[in-house]
Amino acid sequence: MIIPHDFGIELIEYEAKGKKNEFPLFEECPNCKCPSPGNLHRNGYYWRYAVTEEFSIRIPICRMKCLHCEANFSILPDFLIPYYQHTIHTILGRVLQNLEGKKSNGSRQLLKFHLNRYLKNVNWVHSFFVSLGRVIGMSGDIKRKP
Repeated sequence: MIIPHDFGIELIEYEAKGKKNEFPLFEECPNCKCPSPGNLHRNGYYWRYAVTEEFSIRIPICRMKCLHCEANFSILPDFLIPYYQHTIHTILGRVLQNLEGKKSNGSRQLLKFHLNRYLKNVNWVHSFFVSLGRVIGMSGDIKRKP
């Protein structure tokens, strides 16, 4: 299970702190809802890449394990997308540049993949922002910004 968490810092600062980042403490297991004290243990770290336009760095991702239900989960910083190496800002920046007709950096095949995935899920993206109270309606043109 992947749990996104806002550390309140950017990628460079997260990388500099490494394993000393302030990882969240849970009052209960996110899976079985059992009380956390005595049941939830830090289960180590794994390293993954975070790729931006300027650089590619390795950062630690904290793993937790519930001793009651034996579920493992990872605390993923909110600037990363699960199962992607590129940061959310990099992907959205490239998609936006393409939608505005500008030339973007990086592989055109990767851009096409991200653009197709965005267009396929644009209604979900719109629903997310509506739930936050940020967007009121959709335009008729799917390639226009909502």
